[in-house]
Amino acid sequence: MNLTKRSPESSSAGISPIWIVAGGLAIILGGLIIGSFTPSLLPPQASAESRQVDDLFRFMLVIGGAIFLLVQGLLVYSVVRFRAKPGDTGDGAAMHGSTTLEFIWTIIPAIIVTVIAIYSVVVWNSTHSIKPNEQVVGAVGARYAWTFNYNVTSETLPPGLTVDQLPTDTQTALNDTGALLFSSGQLHTWVNQPVAVSMQTNDVNHAFWVPGMRVKQDLLAGRTTEVRFTPIEAGVYRIVCAELCGSGHGNMAGSVDVNGNLQGAWLIVHESEDVYLREFYEPNARQLLFPPEDPALRGRAILASGKYPCASCHVVNDLNWVGAVGPNLNNVGNRAETRVAGLSAAEYLHSSIRYPGEYLVPGYNNLMPQFNPEPDQTNYMPEDDLTAIIAYLLTLKVDA
Repeated sequence: MNLTKRSPESSSAGISPIWIVAGGLAIILGGLIIGSFTPSLLPPQASAESRQVDDLFRFMLVIGGAIFLLVQGLLVYSVVRFRAKPGDTGDGAAMHGSTTLEFIWTIIPAIIVTVIAIYSVVVWNSTHSIKPNEQVVGAVGARYAWTFNYNVTSETLPPGLTVDQLPTDTQTALNDTGALLFSSGQLHTWVNQPVAVSMQTNDVNHAFWVPGMRVKQDLLAGRTTEVRFTPIEAGVYRIVCAELCGSGHGNMAGSVDVNGNLQGAWLIVHESEDVYLREFYEPNARQLLFPPEDPALRGRAILASGKYPCASCHVVNDLNWVGAVGPNLNNVGNRAETRVAGLSAAEYLHSSIRYPGEYLVPGYNNLMPQFNPEPDQTNYMPEDDLTAIIAYLLTLKVDA
């Protein structure tokens, strides 16, 4: 057996500087070409922040693509250039480490990582900075729905209204609190309006993610977190919970039913503030300021508004609810009459909402949040709201 060593001259030869320069330019060009695929990999840019995020992503994709081409190119070159020749059974040349080479492949990655870190911090600070005249919206994540809260103050009453024109009870509430709250299962804003979403969770951790806006923020139990963005394109954008939160996790993402209607959580960006006020804010504000006298109608309006996350769990044909993890409420008015001996239908429903684990419907687990009567408690539900909701639920009956 021939164990002679191959000479270094036979296994390696100097590479022309022209080929080194050409290879370097090819790698850089290849990285730029790979980075150019960014728009096809990401949703359309719908916010001012999305441009900065996409530029950062493109920058990292160019660097990553160039490094990929460099490594793969060296592998291919090594396989071809240094492959064993027919009949050559000798060992390769004995070579030791190169201090210069080790310095180069240490310092270059360190510089790249430092540049990316600085660039990322700049983008982070810019996208999370407080903007002037922000629209502040409160968001609550709960299994399994989003609720977005908007304030109505004496300064933001619909056109033509003054405080003294409101019902007495509404005037008192507005004067006592300084602002009344209405809720929606969808987040509404308008083009070029900076938005600050202040978020809390009623139960487990969730994550607020709007791919079109390039924003994602965790909702952490016991903490208030914030996310900011400025829409630049009118349209409808899907909101997703990006943190697995239970068996109904998928219901927290916006969807479209067979008739093309929006279901669940969506971000609606109106073309202008005037359109936002006319189509969303003013109708909801008037409904809040002038509640129906009939308790059942008030209860229906409250549930339809998305103020409480009931739609994600229950089925109610009248409200187009298609929840999958809670009891069907279509004929709850009938069932409540005989559900618990000694309790009237209204008493049973009241107890079931205040203390959902007390009378579980067979076949269902205790997943429903407990709605508490005090403002300083989590999942606060005023007694007036509860009374109206019960009045509505009692109308959900199937005629004998």
